[in-house]
Amino acid sequence: MKKKLFIPLLCLCLVLMTACGKNNAISDNTSNVQDSSSIEETSESKDIKENKDNTDDVSEKQIGFEELNEAVSTDVEDTISAIKLEYEKLVTEIDTYEMYLESTDKVEAFYKKVYDDTKNLCIRMREYSINYAEAIMASDKSNDDKYKDFEGLYDCIYDDAGDDIYDEIYDGILDDIYDDFYDGILDDAYDNGAPYDEWSDARSNEYDWWSDARSDVYDEWSDFRSDVYDFWSDMRSELWDDDIERAEEKIVDFQEDVEKLKHKGTQSNTQTSNEENDSDATLKEAETNDSNTNNELVDGIRPEFKEAMDSYEAFYDEYCEIIKKYTENPSDIELLADYTDMLSKAAEMTEKFDAWENSDLNSAELKYYLDVNNRVTKKLLDASK
Repeated sequence: MKKKLFIPLLCLCLVLMTACGKNNAISDNTSNVQDSSSIEETSESKDIKENKDNTDDVSEKQIGFEELNEAVSTDVEDTISAIKLEYEKLVTEIDTYEMYLESTDKVEAFYKKVYDDTKNLCIRMREYSINYAEAIMASDKSNDDKYKDFEGLYDCIYDDAGDDIYDEIYDGILDDIYDDFYDGILDDAYDNGAPYDEWSDARSNEYDWWSDARSDVYDEWSDFRSDVYDFWSDMRSELWDDDIERAEEKIVDFQEDVEKLKHKGTQSNTQTSNEENDSDATLKEAETNDSNTNNELVDGIRPEFKEAMDSYEAFYDEYCEIIKKYTENPSDIELLADYTDMLSKAAEMTEKFDAWENSDLNSAELKYYLDVNNRVTKKLLDASK
């Protein structure tokens, strides 16, 4: 199996250390979100407020701002409420480690639903933005007044709806499911003596589902806000220049972009099917690699691979100790020297592990890699608390 091994965890550690330097343990992706928001909001977005709509085909109607504001608010609230209800049902059904193992298909399906619902909601937010723009442009107001009316689009969709989606889904539901499953049921199962191989596989899968869903949801949210912000800014710019024709073209261009996004969504099912076929091929490749074992293997693992994995884990043991010490005593300037030393070691480790980036791992080696990865991840999370 070909796998890019070590860079993600190394990046996570560097983020952890940076966060410690700011007297915070872990910021996940939230600091990135706040930074980008503040940059956008300081540029052109100080004053704003207006309204909403509620239709299945958002882009075909022109309605009043109050109705439009209400529609956006209702759509966001209803979508989030539906996800929350399904999540509450899921955690009610899965309240033990044994039930979790029997219901992994439901857990994985829920992560997919969270992403799909968020993606579709973000597409609808773009459609509401078009509807908002059309309502403004259809009025008999002056260009100056239309320019001001676009403040309502920003406030209603970019700001209010965008904040709700982030707070309730990305920073809400996905945080809750992490606490309930990965850091809850599965963590407790380890303490209660669950079979290690079984537990390790379950926890690794859970973390992958959670991490992928969180990353994908963030990308959808970020893209939607970026698209709406650009559209809002472009429309105001054209109205400022009194270029109505160009403003109308911006609406058409944005409509075309939204249609492409919707069409792209229909193509993803075919792509998913192809990826599943690729996954089957990868498993067969791992099985083939098992047959290539020779007398140099120890418990099915190449000694040089095990040495690399063990060095990797030992490195992060030392790294976590630095994080813990800094958390206990952030005023200790000697830790800066330790941090510099760790950065030097990180560079050496990266060079040492480059040889494994594109290596074919047999199943025993892949299992050992996942075990090490799980242990290091847990140590990092524990060190950040």
